[in-house]
Amino acid sequence: MDIQDKVTKLYRGSQLRDIFISCLVTDLTLDSMLVTIKALFSSNLDTSVVKQVFLDKTLNASSHWLGATYQLADMHVTELEPTIHLPTDKPTSSPSSQHFQLNFTVTNLLYSQDIAQPGTSKHQQNKRSIEAALNQLFRNSSIKSYFSDCQVSAFRSVPHSDHTGVDSLCAFSPLARRLDRAAIYEEFLRLTQNGTQLQNFTLDRKSVLVDGYSSNRDDTLTESPDLPFWAIILICLAVLLVLVTCLICCLLLTICRRKKEGGYQVQQQRLGYYLPHLDLRKLR
Repeated sequence: MDIQDKVTKLYRGSQLRDIFISCLVTDLTLDSMLVTIKALFSSNLDTSVVKQVFLDKTLNASSHWLGATYQLADMHVTELEPTIHLPTDKPTSSPSSQHFQLNFTVTNLLYSQDIAQPGTSKHQQNKRSIEAALNQLFRNSSIKSYFSDCQVSAFRSVPHSDHTGVDSLCAFSPLARRLDRAAIYEEFLRLTQNGTQLQNFTLDRKSVLVDGYSSNRDDTLTESPDLPFWAIILICLAVLLVLVTCLICCLLLTICRRKKEGGYQVQQQRLGYYLPHLDLRKLR
């Protein structure tokens, strides 16, 4: 959307560029051209600062213009909620949205510096396309009543390939029930042909993560079935018993061999060899 791109470009070129993340047009009324935009920042800001930067950047002579296309009549800034919640800092009983980090790799989108730079048209075009695909996906899912929106936060390079990694943040409402990352992960796989196709984007199934969760990691850990604890104890006892038995057998075998050798020597001494011409008893 042109308005969304212009607002993004505005804040990217302002003193707030280091903490500005993204913006999203959430409501557009055509009859009066009333536009509602949700802007995300990486740290808390006073609403007056956000508004003042916008006014300063849109001031042209005596009126305010967004680019050369849209003349602005009025503006209000409202703080809706804290910005991005880290996965480890999710509220346990707060009515605010739950945020889940959704990561995946697009294999038919070649990575370049242009796509990584937020101010470029290539970045904005792919960002809008992927956000639209994600929003449509979850709005047609079994968890659509809890879904709010998804926003792409960054495009990144993927090691040892020319594919493009996508980092996005999806918001869900916990009003009806508290969602977990596994449920969102499974729903995403179900609606993307097992994590391989997001509309026109081809995905690497193994790259799909929701807050760091992936069934691939669990499969790796459970490739060899785990034995029950009692079975492990029995195996250890059996091995120990075999070792003790072997040791006892070796000891008994050694004792028997020594007894046989001793008995043979005694028998030899007792019997000896009898030589009649050396018998001293005959000299008497």
